[in-house]
Amino acid sequence: MDLSQFKNLHFRLLILSFLLFGTCASPGFGPRGLIFTKTKIGMYGTGETSKRRVTSCAHSILGFISYGDASFEFLKSRSKIQTVTETNWTTFAVLGLYANLCVEISGNE
Repeated sequence: MDLSQFKNLHFRLLILSFLLFGTCASPGFGPRGLIFTKTKIGMYGTGETSKRRVTSCAHSILGFISYGDASFEFLKSRSKIQTVTETNWTTFAVLGLYANLCVEISGNE
């Protein structure tokens, strides 16, 4: 095996490892960066002012362990919001090692 074949094999293995393991922990929604992801996506908004805001997150570690409750029902029950005026999702991920998806709602009683 000469040097050019070794470099080619090394490059192929590197690409394969990123494809297989680079997205182990992923927020699962929105755009994703291979090394780092941090986004905020507006899902719903009425333009009305709100008195309350609450956030909850679901987390993933290496794609093997995930925990958290970011459901709409959980957020409403935790905050006593009756009328939702805005919903945002934020995502964060680093190297496929850790990722989270947070849901933030705003509204009034």
